[in-house]
Amino acid sequence: MDHIFFQCPLAKITWGIVGSCFGATDIPRNIQQYKIWVAKWLHGGNLIYTSGCAAICWAIWTCRNKACFDKKQLKNPCEMLIIACSFLTYWAGLYKEETQEKILVGLQHLLACAHKVMASQPRAPSTGHLILPLSDEHEDEDPVEREV
Repeated sequence: MDHIFFQCPLAKITWGIVGSCFGATDIPRNIQQYKIWVAKWLHGGNLIYTSGCAAICWAIWTCRNKACFDKKQLKNPCEMLIIACSFLTYWAGLYKEETQEKILVGLQHLLACAHKVMASQPRAPSTGHLILPLSDEHEDEDPVEREV
């Protein structure tokens, strides 16, 4: 479970983009660290952040299933966040109006930030694929071209 939702390369990239939206310098490696991470980087609103974690994990799960069973690969990690945001937009209707507004404002910020992060990423000249590190274990090595 920790690997799928927090430690695989695509999950790390997704959490990295989310974290960059609010200035985090680290990412969670499991659900326990997520709770500490939220308390460290995002003050208040635990209900919203719990829903955010659920949406991101659900998006990771559905995208991995599409990749494994339907052979449909993501072209860009932002797709994962767009899917998570669509879940959150739908789920926002379950909350009171005040909470709905907070969720929708947060979603707008997340999508704008994710777009900015992805627009700044270098691309391989021949393929246009994003150039991303494989994992933390390879941080000393040159980034490699990865289709995501």
